[in-house]
Amino acid sequence: MTPHPTLRHFKKGISLTSQWTGTEHKNMEKVFLGVLAGATDPAVLRAVRGILDFIYYAHFESHCDESLAKLDAAWATFHENKKIFEELEIREHFNISKLHNIKHYVDSIRSRGSADGFNTEGSERLHIDLAKMGYNSSNKKAYIRQMTVWLRRQDAVHHFCSYLQWAIPGYVAELAKVADDDIDDEEDEGNEGHEEEDDEVAEGEHSTNTYVVAKKPGFPNTPVTSIINDFGATDFLPHLDSFLRTKSIVSPTFPAMNSTFPVYKRMTLSLPLVPAVTAQVTKDTVRATKSEPAKVTPNGLKKAVPGYFSTVLVRVHARERDKGPLDGTCPSCFSEACN
Repeated sequence: MTPHPTLRHFKKGISLTSQWTGTEHKNMEKVFLGVLAGATDPAVLRAVRGILDFIYYAHFESHCDESLAKLDAAWATFHENKKIFEELEIREHFNISKLHNIKHYVDSIRSRGSADGFNTEGSERLHIDLAKMGYNSSNKKAYIRQMTVWLRRQDAVHHFCSYLQWAIPGYVAELAKVADDDIDDEEDEGNEGHEEEDDEVAEGEHSTNTYVVAKKPGFPNTPVTSIINDFGATDFLPHLDSFLRTKSIVSPTFPAMNSTFPVYKRMTLSLPLVPAVTAQVTKDTVRATKSEPAKVTPNGLKKAVPGYFSTVLVRVHARERDKGPLDGTCPSCFSEACN
């Protein structure tokens, strides 16, 4: 699996997970279709793509007729291909009320607005406040009665604190909350497989910046031979010459194979804002780190470190209006894109 800062590696699979959180669902949705590609029946892929498209369109913070049409088309794609799961004896039927309810999403969005604020996190939070905390405060025997008493006392304290805040100007009282670590929830595995961030300090970010790099390069004084061989930028010198000519920059000496350049390990990009998806600026980190061989140090043997080159989409020509968002782009290694 290609590593990326926003992709989670499920090293142990997903079958052993007994309880799923919203974050885990979102992480799984990012990789699910790619995992199934080429490994199952095409009808399964179409069904999974339909339901994933439906989920992502349903997350939109604003909708138009076009997005709602695509939302309905994604729902239709899933239902046209869901019978494959019955043919493969994965399911006996799809008489599921929740699955039927999604048919009404389009009508509900038209009448009541986007569904971006509707999820189960509120009820999950209340389950912790009203059930788990009370249970953990009991002695685990006749716990329902103890939980009831605990909740009644919590309400009484809240009411009295509200009265004090009303009666005494400037009075502030906050109840001590049980730390989330004390709740016996299954913790997320985290973003496994991500290499640790180095000690570079990035320049101050601003909403108008399109990219951010470190103050100091990770590989200073890197010779051109290393840029070509270690970083894979085989056409570095010709493209550098083309860039200088395009910008009308006159160099006193033309760079040669023995010239050195500062090379940065990574760059953070500010992606174009998509109002329907989010009002916040989305940032993406791309990396280009050469491999390091194993070597003996005073502290022992240091293991070899493989190269880390992010895959990026490079726009080679303008997108045609009637085609998808990826039209006019091609995938490339980050070092090749820098050419």
